[in-house]
Amino acid sequence: MAGGKETPRQKMIGMMYLVLTALLALQVSNAVLEKFAIIVGTLDQVTVDSDVKNELVLRSINQEAGASQSENVIKAKENATKVRELTKQTVKSIDELKVKMMSLSGTDHVNEGLINDHSMKVATMMIAPGSPEGKAFEKLLADYVSQINTLANLKLESLAKSPKEMPMFANDKDHKEKDFLTFNFENTPVIAALATVTQMQTEILEYENKALTELSKLANARVVKFDQIVPMVRPEASVVAAGAKYKAEMFITASSSAVVPEFYKDGTKLEVITDATGVKMGKVEFTAQGGGYDKNGLARKTFKSL
Repeated sequence: MAGGKETPRQKMIGMMYLVLTALLALQVSNAVLEKFAIIVGTLDQVTVDSDVKNELVLRSINQEAGASQSENVIKAKENATKVRELTKQTVKSIDELKVKMMSLSGTDHVNEGLINDHSMKVATMMIAPGSPEGKAFEKLLADYVSQINTLANLKLESLAKSPKEMPMFANDKDHKEKDFLTFNFENTPVIAALATVTQMQTEILEYENKALTELSKLANARVVKFDQIVPMVRPEASVVAAGAKYKAEMFITASSSAVVPEFYKDGTKLEVITDATGVKMGKVEFTAQGGGYDKNGLARKTFKSL
């Protein structure tokens, strides 16, 4: 995988790591760390926007797929809901990790004290052999990708990549032997660690969008596909006298097995039936009433259809 294309997250992590290395080597001012605070704020907003976007995609799948009884459609809708629930829980778990990180600086939000905290408290929490947070974070990411791939039948790459799996560092003698946690959190101040895990949340939501997009195709939510197409004939009259012309209009009608249409007569909803051709139709049935006859002994009755 070392020769694969880098994701935006991998590029950002690589850049942040280089900046941190420069910080530790040169001991520059806190102005650089303040830029990480800006990154965190920006990524938080991206996370919120992506969450709203993915919620709308799920809603589209549930609405546009309709009340289809197709097994594939039902399964796709169910899996889309599971993807959304899994993503929310995963993002929430990372939010809880971020709270733990900030608590090490004695706060519950990004402030000047947290930005100026150059300690390795977070590094210790995430990397130390006896600390569970790091391994739990790595497992959380691995489980998410595995379940997403299963639910949407995808082959998304791991989110917890080590340097040797990233083109930028695959041949770097200082980093290529490090594992995922060491590479991301070694010698890392709190604000930089927050930027790292927040960027991971945006990657998770991006993976979710890919999964929902794939499931929307399976659920026929993007485009209504007419899979029942039948030629029809509409005659001017069903009975024609000998010598008279028979006149009719020929056309095709189509319906989708993924959509159950609704029909109304005079505002009253009709029963939907499926004829031998597979086309869904509204069943119109009523008793003819007398009265209002014309000079030919005929009565004209109409109804409004919808």
